[in-house]
Amino acid sequence: MLGRHVYRVSPVGSGGWSVHKEGEEQPRTNRPSREEATRVAFDLASADAPSKVVIEERGGAIATERLFGADTATALERQAEGQDPNPSSSPRR
Repeated sequence: MLGRHVYRVSPVGSGGWSVHKEGEEQPRTNRPSREEATRVAFDLASADAPSKVVIEERGGAIATERLFGADTATALERQAEGQDPNPSSSPRR
C-alpha cells in the first residue's frame, strides 16, 4: 500500500469504541473506553508504519490525529525543503 495505513477509533452503538483499519471490513477490536481503544490503535499503528490514527468524538467529528513513521513522499518533500525527513510522531489537531 502506498501512503499511510489509517486506523480509526470510533464510537459504537453499544457504548464502546472500535478500532478499525481502513480498507478492512471488520474492526480489529472493540473496547469499553476510548482510552483503551486509542492505546490499541497506537500499538497497531506503531507496528504498521507509516500509519495514522484518527480518533473520533462521539458525534463523529475528528478529535485528533497522530502520525507514526514517515511515508516516502513526505520524507522526500521535507528533505527537498531542507527539513528533517523523519520528524518524531506527534499529535496533530
